[in-house]
Amino acid sequence: MIYFLIRKFHIADSNMKPEYHVEKHTNSLDQANKFLSALTLLENNKHITWHIVKHDFNEPLILTKEVA
Repeated sequence: MIYFLIRKFHIADSNMKPEYHVEKHTNSLDQANKFLSALTLLENNKHITWHIVKHDFNEPLILTKEVA
């Protein structure tokens, strides 16, 4: 199992589509949560949110509405 930390940039009041970027990846959920906590504390932009997405490589990785 691999965990991706996804950075989502989206200005809600605009017509732009959200932009996604894989910021970090790890095999440990504990490590992913630590990264998520640190990145959330450091980020000072209301248009950026952070998400953990897990993937086990049994099927293609598709972003769901939870992240989108």
